[in-house]
Amino acid sequence: MPEEPRPDDPQASPLDSERKPSSIPWLVWLVGAAACAALILVVTHLTEEEEFLQLLQQIDVLWLGLALVLQSLTYLLQGIVWRVVVAARGQVLSLGKSFELSLAMLFVDQALPSGGISGVAVVSGALSRMGMPGAVVASAVLVDVAMYHLAYASCMALALGLALFHAFLPHWVGVAMLVFVLAELGVAAFLIFLPSGGTTWVKAKLRRFSKLTRLLQWVEHAPPGSFHNHRVLLLAFFMHAFIFLLDAATIWVAARALGFNASLAGVFSSFMASNLFRTIGIIPGGLGTFETASVMSLKSIGMPLSVGLSATLLFRGLSFWLPMLPGLLCSRWLLPNRPKDKAS
Repeated sequence: MPEEPRPDDPQASPLDSERKPSSIPWLVWLVGAAACAALILVVTHLTEEEEFLQLLQQIDVLWLGLALVLQSLTYLLQGIVWRVVVAARGQVLSLGKSFELSLAMLFVDQALPSGGISGVAVVSGALSRMGMPGAVVASAVLVDVAMYHLAYASCMALALGLALFHAFLPHWVGVAMLVFVLAELGVAAFLIFLPSGGTTWVKAKLRRFSKLTRLLQWVEHAPPGSFHNHRVLLLAFFMHAFIFLLDAATIWVAARALGFNASLAGVFSSFMASNLFRTIGIIPGGLGTFETASVMSLKSIGMPLSVGLSATLLFRGLSFWLPMLPGLLCSRWLLPNRPKDKAS
């Protein structure tokens, strides 16, 4: 049996000192499922049953297949980000392994809502067990997470601009989006300056939170030059931004599969607003909150309730439920203390 890593060991992952989660907060999942069921009941009550039957009968399989391809590309792009950031430090990560990391990261983030920290910690632990030095993994984590938040803020700002220009969304949603943009920019700035040691007082406050403490113990081993490679930063930023665009495009394509040609700008603004509610929610994957926000925001851009609900459910099926099983299998393999490790 391998030696148990110490929390302050620079070669240890924040999750290496933990066992796999013994249980999933089922009550929270049930609340999310109940919210989804309530939404479906309300929408079906407000519309005619024949509308949904007609939508199901006229689904274009080719458009639906395109939606599946777009979602698959999101995992591929996230994997490429990991490959690029570790390659900048002289390490090699295969495309297949990076794809596996993306699926595992997705599953853990959806099953254990923690602002993305749980998924990143699983990936950092996996990279460490592949033999990559702690400084390399810490640098990769910082670059990936910082560029994700920067891309999130940029896409949200773009969506806000489109929403204001076309008057797509209510004003209070626009205010929430603006606040979120500022918060995401602050997170990105904090992560960028973290290796320089100029934010020590902030770190001391964040250590009050156990998950953040474990992550900070890891990322503090990142070298000061983690953000000096501008080519890598730009590539990671655009990859993450493109993932948001692919997700929004999936909803647009799902609507096309149902026979509705929506506004691209409207769908993008709707998706980013819905994603905001998914991010700030406490339910895994924003279950229930995302669906409700998506249906309402799609209605605000002129999409019928029946089409909006169907397109949203199709998107969630492809982006949330379909990858859960492969993500679970990948995460079980990548998490520490698996049977293979014990046998060694």
